[in-house]
Amino acid sequence: MRIRTAATLLAAGVVTLTAACGAVNVGGSGSTVGAVPANPAKVSGTVTMWIYPIDPTREQADWAPRVAAFERKYPHVKVNVVVQPWANRDEQLQTAIAGGKAPDVVYMIPDQIPGYASNGSLADVSSLVASDKSDFRPDALKALSYGGKLYGVPLLTQVTTLLANKKAMKAAGISRAPKTWGDLLADAPKLKRAGYYATEYDADPTQTLNETFYPLLWQAGGQVLTPDGTKAAFDSAAGVAALTFLTKLVNGGYVPRDSLTTPPQPDTDPIEQGKVGFVMAGDVAALIPTKAMPLSGWAVYPPLSAGSAGSAGPGAKPVSYGTVGGLSILSGSKDKTAAAAWVNWVTSTGQMKSYDKSHHYFPARSSAGTLFPRSTLEGKEERLLPDMTIGSIGLKSRQLMGVISPHIQAALLGQATPRQALSAAASAADNLLSRG
Repeated sequence: MRIRTAATLLAAGVVTLTAACGAVNVGGSGSTVGAVPANPAKVSGTVTMWIYPIDPTREQADWAPRVAAFERKYPHVKVNVVVQPWANRDEQLQTAIAGGKAPDVVYMIPDQIPGYASNGSLADVSSLVASDKSDFRPDALKALSYGGKLYGVPLLTQVTTLLANKKAMKAAGISRAPKTWGDLLADAPKLKRAGYYATEYDADPTQTLNETFYPLLWQAGGQVLTPDGTKAAFDSAAGVAALTFLTKLVNGGYVPRDSLTTPPQPDTDPIEQGKVGFVMAGDVAALIPTKAMPLSGWAVYPPLSAGSAGSAGPGAKPVSYGTVGGLSILSGSKDKTAAAAWVNWVTSTGQMKSYDKSHHYFPARSSAGTLFPRSTLEGKEERLLPDMTIGSIGLKSRQLMGVISPHIQAALLGQATPRQALSAAASAADNLLSRG
C-alpha cells in the first residue's frame, strides 16, 4: 500500500553524506544566484535538472509538457529533465560533482541541504524569492536554508499522519479513531481479536526515523537534539515514554514481528494486504489502490499525541513529520541565470499548483491556496499542515539515524530496556556529533 521507493525516501533515507565532511568540495565557498532578467529573450543556456520519481507512475511523462511550455517562454534556453532513481542518490550526485558532471538543478529535501551547502556545492538562491518571500510558507523556506541563506526554492510540502483502515475499525467494533497512544493501546486488543494488527512499526535500520520513532518523540514533547544541536536530547523522559509505548505494542503482538527486522516488501506488507488497523505516520500520496485495500477503505485523522502516557512531558501534542521538497542550483552550473529562470518558473504559483495536485502533495505558497476538497483524503491531510514539523536538521542528521536505529531495534527485540537503549544511542550520537 506504500510506495516505499518514493514517498518514504522523500521523507529521507538513512544515507551517509560524505560531502558533509568535506570529502567532495569542488564548489569552494559556494556562489550566489542573481535575479533573473525580466525579458526572457535575454536569458540563454542549457539547463539539466535531476528529479526523482516522486510519483513513479507519471514522473517521466509529467515533465515533457512543462519543459515545452517553459521553452516557448524562454526560446534561448534548452532544458533537460533527467529522472534519476532514489537508490544511492547522494552517492551518485557526489560522484557527479567530483567529476565535473553534476546537473545544474537538483531536487533536494531538508536534511540534504546542510551537507551540500557547507562544502560549497550549492548556490545561494535567496534572490529568487526576494520579491515574493512572504508568499512562501516560512517553515518551508526555513527547511531549505542553512547558515541564514536559502539553498533551495520550495516546490512541495508533505503530511504524514494517522491513517485508519475503516474495514478493520468496523470489524473490531471501534467507532472512532484513537487520539492518543493510550487510545491506540486500548484499541489494539480489539483489533487483534478481529484478526488485525493495531499498527506496523518498521524498525529495520534502513528505514527513516522521520516516519517511525521521531514523530512519537515529538508527540511526547521531546526533541532529537539540544537546541544548539551539539548533544543528544532524545534520551529523555519523553524518549523513554515513546519507546516504552512501542515495546507495549510489540510485546502485545499488536505489530507484525517481521517489520522489526526486515524491510517491508510491497507484495507482502500487512498494510498493503489490509491487515493493519492504523498507520501512525502515513502519507496519502504513498497509497495506491489494490483489491485488498482500495483508497476508499482509508480515512485520514490528525496525528496522535502521547496524552498522559508514561513520562510524556508538558509539551506533548499531536504532531508528525512533514518534509519540504525544493529545487537547488549547483555552484558548478555554467548557466546559473538560465537555471534560475527554470527554477523560478517551476516554483511559480501556477506551476506549483499543477505539479503538487497531480502528485498529491501540497503547495509551499499561500497564493496557491488549498488544492483538494475537504471531503477527499488529500483534503483532510492538507488541513493538517500546521501539525507537521521537519524536526532538527543539521550536518549529521542522516548519520544520527544510523547510530540511533539499531538501539531502538534492540529495545523492541527485548535486548535492552527502553532506558538502556536510549542511553546507549545517546552516547553513540554524542560521539558522532563531537567529531569534525
